Parts: sequence; structure tokens; C-alpha cells
Amino acid sequence: MRTIVRFIGRRIFLSQSKRFRLISRLVTVIGIARLTLRAVTPVRRIVLSRDETMEVRITKTGQRAL
Repeated sequence: MRTIVRFIGRRIFLSQSKRFRLISRLVTVIGIARLTLRAVTPVRRIVLSRDETMEVRITKTGQRAL
């Protein structure tokens, strides 16, 4: 974890151009925000009634379900 933080820090503060520095910082902040939201979002539990059933279909992007 420490190496990832150091890598991100170096990428943010050692870029050459001001424009690229701003873009790099923005992309890094967005990436960190997405990772934290994904980690913080709780797992939802669904409880079915006695005679209820549930069907779950998982498809890859660009493919149709059978």
C-alpha cells in the first residue's frame, strides 16, 4: 500500500508541464475517489419471503444473455 501511495505521489508532483500536472492530479483524485467509494459502499443483503425466488443473470458488456 505504501508503494502505491508513493508512486501516485511521485506521478502527481514530478510531472513536467503545468497542464499535464493539472491533468495528472485530476485523474489521480478521481481514481482515488472511485476506489474509496467502491471500498466504502456496503454490501446489500436481500432477504426473500418464504415462497419468493430470485433469478440473477450476469452478462459481459457487449454480449447478450442466453
